[in-house]
Amino acid sequence: MTIPSPRVGIAGSRVLGPAVELPGALDALIYNATSAALDDAGMSITDVDGACMAASDLLDGRAISTMTLTGSTGSFRKTEMRVCNDSLAAVLVGAAEVASGAADALIVCSWSKLSDADSNAVLPLAMEPVFHRALGFHPAAVLDLRRSAESGAATVTADQSLESRDVAVATILVAGDSPRARAHVIGFGASTGPYLRPGEPVLDPVRAAATAACDMAGVSVNDLSAVHVAGLARVDDDALADSLGVATGMLVRPAEPWADLGYAAGLTAMCRAHEAQTTGPVLVVSAGGLGYENAFAVVMEQT
Repeated sequence: MTIPSPRVGIAGSRVLGPAVELPGALDALIYNATSAALDDAGMSITDVDGACMAASDLLDGRAISTMTLTGSTGSFRKTEMRVCNDSLAAVLVGAAEVASGAADALIVCSWSKLSDADSNAVLPLAMEPVFHRALGFHPAAVLDLRRSAESGAATVTADQSLESRDVAVATILVAGDSPRARAHVIGFGASTGPYLRPGEPVLDPVRAAATAACDMAGVSVNDLSAVHVAGLARVDDDALADSLGVATGMLVRPAEPWADLGYAAGLTAMCRAHEAQTTGPVLVVSAGGLGYENAFAVVMEQT
């Protein structure tokens, strides 16, 4: 994805959770995150032009969920965009809106309230519907079969599963030259690999997305200060670091690597990277989908 200017500011952000269960209704949870992000930026809802969200009716447990969430997301009578994908995809779309001049400021938000949904029932739907879903395999087993094919060694599927978590996250994107910007996103990358095609390395899309983000930012992996990882719990540090071309010690995992944050994973990692106040460029990578065939990355730096 190419946008007119890769430099987009971050004026404020807020992460609520993750927790086994965050009390209250989904609408209130989202409102608490978006309003807190505005407070952090020193802005009000009148200062933003719209919202871009990463959400899924399936994971929200309701049909046309965004229809009931316009107040919570700050999109009432404003531009509203939604992607059914990892929240770093929403960052890419929102950044394009701001960088093109179509918006001066935008709320980007995502959430997951899996305490109200059965994630184990949803997970098999990640399987490709025509050829693979009818096999009845668990997605983790399919991923391990692909890894076995790559390594040439047997892989035993661990019985450890992702643990459902509630989380709501929001950030305020502004123009790169805005005095409100406290950090900048300077590079973006996205890649989709062949779906479960034999012989295709599992982490190729993750590597390609990270490479594209670094290229747009004008930095190499040797310039990076840290790599924040969202999801990818079933990939060990050595394999991931080797794919990205960085030292294992540069990887920053979530405090709960096996927590399932749904679509909110990528934006949560980006906000945590912003909170860390690391000097120098920082790469954030996130991958969705069964075989990590759908990956996103951003490069950010403190102002």
